[in-house]
Amino acid sequence: MSTVQPNPNGNKDIIGSLREKLNATVLPITPAQRERLLHQLGSEMLSLSELTQALMSVPVAALHICRAAGEAARNRDIDILTLEQACSLLGTQRLGTLLGNIPVVAAQDMPRAYLQLLSISEHAVSQAQGLFSHRIARLWHEMALATLLFLSPLWALTYVKPHIFAQWDALNRGVLPEHVSKRQIAETTASGFVLVQQLAQDWWLPPWILQGYRSLNSSRRTMVKALHIARNAANPQEQQAHLDADRELYRWLTQPANSLLMATGIALGSHHNWYAVHTLRWQQLSALYLGCSVHDTQRTSHESAVLSAHQQSLQGPGRVWLPALSLPWPADYRTTVEPAAKPASLPAAATPPAPIRPERWRHLCMTLNSAPSPFSTLPELLSCGLAAMHDGLGLPQCWIALFNGKAQQLVVGAALGFAAGRNIVGTRLGNPRGSAWGTWLMSETCHHLDSERLTGMDQVLPGALKTIISDSAFELIPIVHNKQVLGLLFACNPGSHRLMDQQRQKALSKTASCICTALINFKQRS
Repeated sequence: MSTVQPNPNGNKDIIGSLREKLNATVLPITPAQRERLLHQLGSEMLSLSELTQALMSVPVAALHICRAAGEAARNRDIDILTLEQACSLLGTQRLGTLLGNIPVVAAQDMPRAYLQLLSISEHAVSQAQGLFSHRIARLWHEMALATLLFLSPLWALTYVKPHIFAQWDALNRGVLPEHVSKRQIAETTASGFVLVQQLAQDWWLPPWILQGYRSLNSSRRTMVKALHIARNAANPQEQQAHLDADRELYRWLTQPANSLLMATGIALGSHHNWYAVHTLRWQQLSALYLGCSVHDTQRTSHESAVLSAHQQSLQGPGRVWLPALSLPWPADYRTTVEPAAKPASLPAAATPPAPIRPERWRHLCMTLNSAPSPFSTLPELLSCGLAAMHDGLGLPQCWIALFNGKAQQLVVGAALGFAAGRNIVGTRLGNPRGSAWGTWLMSETCHHLDSERLTGMDQVLPGALKTIISDSAFELIPIVHNKQVLGLLFACNPGSHRLMDQQRQKALSKTASCICTALINFKQRS
């Protein structure tokens, strides 16, 4: 997760300043969480295992207790391995004082990004339990605490700087911040990683966490080798042969501490997409670690996500995005997550278009090009065309208009991405045949328009078109056959005043060609 803006000359000073600030940050819990924990602590019937189970459901409280116990453990030069150990070290009286002093803030007043990251950590614990608890049952309590707190330095960072989570989320959707290169992102991430390690050491977090960080850093080459072997999941015998030939790699892979790394990787990956490459990599590595098939790992992973969603929903339905909600969706459907949504009172900012999904787009274009036509109705055909633009090319707002011979007008037949109150379908957009409007449409395969280019075009564009376009930049793509306009595509990213990249522009023109073929095949079938 990116942490600070690139600044080669002052990175050390920035990290040092942030380290000091985050060490002094006291993370809050909700009033209901504190009240519940204090009530359970005061119960005479409560056992230590029941108390720690309750604390595990409030990650921030668990962190406070481990940090307090860590101060005492550092003086004795011992590690805090389990929550039971931390609670025993502090004692009941100090636990009560500590819990009573944790600041409380209503959930709706906390940064949504902060709550989302806490949710991801809870999901990671469920993944660890489902996938690995039976493998290392004796060490489950160590693994559970380390998995829960693995991202804890980032909890503090996200609480202080919620925008960082939004930047990380955008990067995972393929959107780079303006004026920032991939190299700068890499440098910033490396600096952030140093900060996270420093905080983990300052807080005396469990050693498994530091070992997990080392796997991501100093053992990166070993991890890459393991990931390459894990990809060859269809040939388990070859995988085993590679592991047998490299005992150092085998010893690294079978370290119990790697289980929390894999569980967290799956939780982070599924936050965006269960079927993305980075999610699959962690599932494949988990399968290699467990010695089972990827299919079995994925099934268990999905079951664990559902269990986590159920447990978190009991704390407050609708609080955060839960990856289990997207499990019923098709593999080519993209999850859209907005963890740092702006208040409704603020003007809507430009929504970055989702990355192009070539496989989805090609599949839909192949469907449009099929002969004979696979569509039984015209609305089905238009829906497929819209899906190619909306799902395949990641365009938030689009419509398709077709020429109506009876009315001698272009008429919008289907639209996606518009507010419920805006009835775009049915809008008439003038006669494109034998007119200046039609001649202008056929002059280019794709017209790229913004407020500057629209100036002086009042005599060309039909008035109805101006009523259904916003101030954003947009594209108009004519569907032309035998030098006649059959239809028109519209694509826009609301709030953006920049034109689309060339890749999308070319793909839009190709989409228009596929829709044209689909219309011709549909007419022949009819």
